[in-house]
Formats: sequence, structure tokens, C-alpha cells
Amino acid sequence: MTSDTTLASKSALSGSGGSKPAVRGRALNDSAAGQPLLDVRGVTIQYKTQHHLITATYRVGFQVLQGDRFVVVGPSGCGKSTLLKAVGGYLAPTEGEIRLKGELITRPGPDRLMVFQEFDQLLPWMTVLENVVFPLKTTGTLHGKAATERAMHYIEKVKLTDFANSYPHMLSGGMKQRVAIARGMAMEPDILLMDEPFAALDALTRTRMQDELLLLWDEIRFTVLFVTHSIPEAIKLGSRILLLSPHPGQVKAEINSVPRGQENSNEAAALGREIHDMLFADQIEEAPHAPSANAPGH
Repeated sequence: MTSDTTLASKSALSGSGGSKPAVRGRALNDSAAGQPLLDVRGVTIQYKTQHHLITATYRVGFQVLQGDRFVVVGPSGCGKSTLLKAVGGYLAPTEGEIRLKGELITRPGPDRLMVFQEFDQLLPWMTVLENVVFPLKTTGTLHGKAATERAMHYIEKVKLTDFANSYPHMLSGGMKQRVAIARGMAMEPDILLMDEPFAALDALTRTRMQDELLLLWDEIRFTVLFVTHSIPEAIKLGSRILLLSPHPGQVKAEINSVPRGQENSNEAAALGREIHDMLFADQIEEAPHAPSANAPGH
């Protein structure tokens, strides 16, 4: 979250209508000409504290296509998690609108499932299987054997079949996140919302979870809206990347990532530097004499 500030120059996408900017980089996939799955138009989100009116995002707009790995990246406090919650239906925009498959989002629904950063998002008194089955039953999506079979299908996809009868306290942090992903995927939502789900993991586990998410996407081709403050993670996981500026979150650019498997290439390194420069250009201009050691990192 950010405090209210004077709004900086707006990108083409963050105009009053949330019109779409020129997309830089590679051509979008062939479905770009079709109807977007998710359409975010000119979304401003504000909330009140005891003493201030906080503007989290200002006139943000973008479209997510079926099968996209769409990553929103920006520095801490740019409102990206707030934006994700609005897509989930937990917050109402102050201005603008969010539509899924043409329908206005006004509340949470099983067509949008969220995976959070915290490990403790599972019900501790339920086994892995029971945790994955629970939303299927409570929403009336499936019952009985059908619910169990679907839950086991996705537990297998995240490689936790041997732990189906284990409880959350018996699992590592990475395993708990896999269960959360399986629980979301089992609902077969239109879009999976992921709020920095790997940020609290150690570096090796985080890399492995990123690889597993991509392998799962290769098999199922689900649509994911992923929020992160890590530029390398955005480049690796995203097919498209939306850059949000700080104070408050406004769209800086929409960029296509490097091809799969090239996240360690020279091209990816150059893209990372470009994204960094674009995200922090305003801050650098405001403090040109700041010591380099204090410059924001990746």
C-alpha cells in the first residue's frame, strides 16, 4: 500500500478509460484478437485510514487472455496485491470496472481462486486430501466419490500423492503451497490468482516451485494472474508482464517475456535491466545524487 501522492504522468493504459497501450516485444499469441477472459478497465482503488485517504492503484487497465501466464510486477507498496483482491471480488474499485468473461465482478466466486503467500492457508485439522476436497463440497461443485477423484487428480499433478493423508503440520512450506495450488486447480476456475505464493520460500524451493508451476501449465494450460515484486520471477513465469509504478500503482508498460526456457539467457538479462530501469526511473530522477548502494535492487 502507498500513501496518497501527487499523481505522476500516466501511461497510455492508465488513462480515464483504461485503454490498452502499445505492447512492446514479441507478438502476442493468436488469441489476442479474441474476447479477453479478464478485462480490467481504468481501475482506481482507494481506502481510508484514520487520518488519510490512500490511493492504492490509479486507473489501471489490462486484459488477460485464455491460457495467459499474466504477471503483474512492481515494487512493494504499488498496490498489486490490492488489485489482485479486487479481481477476486474482495474489494470494490473506486473507479473503473473489472469483468470476467464479460460479466462484472462484484463479489468473490469459484470462477476465481486465490493462492496466497502465507503457508498457513490450509485448514490444520484436515488432511491434504480433505483440504483439497473441502471447497469442492462446500460450493456444491462436486460431492462424494467425484470430489475425491478430482482432488486426487490434482494432488497427483503437484506430486503429493504419497502425502494425501498427511496433515499440514507434517508438510514443508513448499509442500503446503503445492496443496494450496492443488486446491485452487481442483475447482477448475476460469482464472487462478496467485499473490506472491513463493516469496516466503528459500531460494532452491522457490526455483523448484516455479518449475513445477510451469510444468503444470504445460499440461493443463490454465489461466493465471500472478503478482510478484521479483523481476526474474516475472520473466521466468510470465508470458506477458504488466509493470506497475509505485506511489500509487499506475501502468508503466506491458511487455512480452522471453520464450520458455530462456530465463537465464542474455536476452532475459537485458529484459530484466530494462524492466528495472522502467520501474524505478521516476525514483532515480527524483534522487539523482543518491548513493548507488541505496538504489533499488531486483
